[in-house]
Amino acid sequence: MDYVVEVVNLRKVYRMNGVETYALNGIDLKVRRGEFLAIVGPSGSGKSTLLNMLGALDRPTEGKVIIDGIDITGLSDSKRAELRNMKIGFVFQSYNLIQRINVINNVELPLLLRGIPPNVRRDKAMHMLREVGLSHKYKNKPNQLSGGEQQRVAIARALITDPSIILADEPTGNLDSKTGKAIIDLFKQLNRKGRTIIVVTHNMEVAYETDRIVYIRDGRVEKEEVLRNIVTEVEN
Repeated sequence: MDYVVEVVNLRKVYRMNGVETYALNGIDLKVRRGEFLAIVGPSGSGKSTLLNMLGALDRPTEGKVIIDGIDITGLSDSKRAELRNMKIGFVFQSYNLIQRINVINNVELPLLLRGIPPNVRRDKAMHMLREVGLSHKYKNKPNQLSGGEQQRVAIARALITDPSIILADEPTGNLDSKTGKAIIDLFKQLNRKGRTIIVVTHNMEVAYETDRIVYIRDGRVEKEEVLRNIVTEVEN
């Protein structure tokens, strides 16, 4: 079985004024390559903390996080940053676009951080914008786009490094239902092409569009729900 993510006995403890609070309390999770997974749970359940662990943005108190065969738990900060840039694409509820630069500059930013030549960056960024249906808006600034268009730009930026995993934190949270559905349809298209996508959401309509739902409560996996068989073949 080809797993792109493996989480083993993951714990995250916050200590304040002598009081310990478990944000995660013994999470075990495996995600197959090419799976579309939803993580759901009430506020304070630990789902966003878990996503931060998977994205190498935070360190666990105990346990292991293995990304694409690499145990990231003990990596230095610089190695973790390198792994994020190479293997993980992030999509956030608030888009996190840079308002002062145009769409294509936003999309090519991760390649700039890698030192990729300008012409190569530009060609790949245009390709990604075509993939999300926004190549005609490449000169626009983010504030000239709708919320759904900004989220598509954020998805293009997440894809440009050809990451092993796309992590999406409430990607439809700021969108109306129609636009949110269009974004999830885009994720489904990308997933059918072999992308592994993990989405944190409180929206069960979004969750039921995925392959599997993992329910988190009080820092633990409460239950899982398999919705459909995972297709491992990549579309031509």
